[in-house]
Amino acid sequence: MRARRFRVHQGSSFWQSVSPILRTAAGCTKVNPAFTTVLAGSLIETPFPFKYAGIMGKNGPMLLGGHRGMGENLVTRSPGGKADVYPAFRENTIHSFQQAAKCGVGFVEFDVQVTRDNVPIVWHDDDVVTGSADHPSRPQVKDLTVAELKALCGHGGGGSGSGAEAAADASASDPCTLGLTAGRTPSGGDDKGEAVAINVADGTQESRGLLRLFRDRATRQKGTSYEQWKCDQDDAIPTLEAVFEALPPEVGFDIEIKMTTGDDVVHTPSDEVERMLGAILPVVNRCSSSSSSSPAAPAAPASSPSSPLPTAHLTDSGCGAGDAGTPQRRRRIMFSSFDPDVCVELRRRQTEHPVYYLSGCGLYTHADARRTSIPAALSFATEAGMRGIVVPASVLLKNMDMVESANRNHLELMTYGLENNDLDCLKTQADAGVVAAIVDEVEGVTAALNAGKGNNALADEKASG
Repeated sequence: MRARRFRVHQGSSFWQSVSPILRTAAGCTKVNPAFTTVLAGSLIETPFPFKYAGIMGKNGPMLLGGHRGMGENLVTRSPGGKADVYPAFRENTIHSFQQAAKCGVGFVEFDVQVTRDNVPIVWHDDDVVTGSADHPSRPQVKDLTVAELKALCGHGGGGSGSGAEAAADASASDPCTLGLTAGRTPSGGDDKGEAVAINVADGTQESRGLLRLFRDRATRQKGTSYEQWKCDQDDAIPTLEAVFEALPPEVGFDIEIKMTTGDDVVHTPSDEVERMLGAILPVVNRCSSSSSSSPAAPAAPASSPSSPLPTAHLTDSGCGAGDAGTPQRRRRIMFSSFDPDVCVELRRRQTEHPVYYLSGCGLYTHADARRTSIPAALSFATEAGMRGIVVPASVLLKNMDMVESANRNHLELMTYGLENNDLDCLKTQADAGVVAAIVDEVEGVTAALNAGKGNNALADEKASG
């Protein structure tokens, strides 16, 4: 195990900036020998009680992140067949990210796509499904402008006016805000993501509500028919810049570049890679740039992937410059993608933020051999100079020697998947040397950590409910 990664002052990777805090504070805040939550002092005044939730392994802590904020929206079914969306917060929204931060995650993972008018927005699915479940409309995100996208999806936040009106207003404004100010949620639109009236070609109005093929929370199986996608705690689809504006810098970002090329495509066309990164990277650079009074450390050379990346300082949470004479603080940011060609280009175009290769390790079929096995993932990540790899927890737990293989190749290892809702599985990974785990049951896992429980967070919640 690479215990040196967890020593205080040892390096400056995305994880090292948080792990020493967990390690040094654990002695006085430990809930039980296995699980800890650590209160880290906030450097700016925010409404967030910053707790970085971590699990102590044999050689150091493993940081926890929130998948799409509070977790992927899944469906739960009552014995009578009634379906409800869980968690209550719509995934990949500012409300969800803010709530995850309050629960104590060290970072949030979210998906970024680019609209037809070149605006990076936070949305997971390739398409936006609306209309009737029998005959749905499924326009691709890349074929919609940001205004059209927001009109289709509604506009949460408790304001008034239709989603279409809010989107029209938003399209005329700075995409950095789109109705947002720092630390606040959007206004305008329908409260609960209800169907909104959209003008169609013949001049009539078509009532639309969001639909989805949900995964079942209990069985983890994906459904075969579309169901209404309504969340008790709804919110608007945010732009990437709006997320930077709304979240304080203590909340780290795992920015997944979400590509829509098919699984029969071996290499992503270069113009598609350019379409995505040409829109996303300028936003990240602008929103994460430090002021002249607090310069960033020199970037690691691209030819030296094992060298530490620049110090993960804390930065101002928004896109604008700070007050004169006030040093900006730098947010921890990492990039990830399932697309090897995107990962290579991210590594080539910038060295400030680490790049992690997302791999299903053969869990998903694909024409690209780099995506189809554990050895292929390790080989690609090593040769391409990735900081690490992010793999399904279900795959790792059956192939624990993968951790040592990653260590030998100087790669950090992260995991994702519903298996990470089980604290015993998390503890196994922490002991093996996994540096971070992306969690879906954020509320249940962090509550169990606070209570000092070592069993399944989902089971605990159901028992108490």
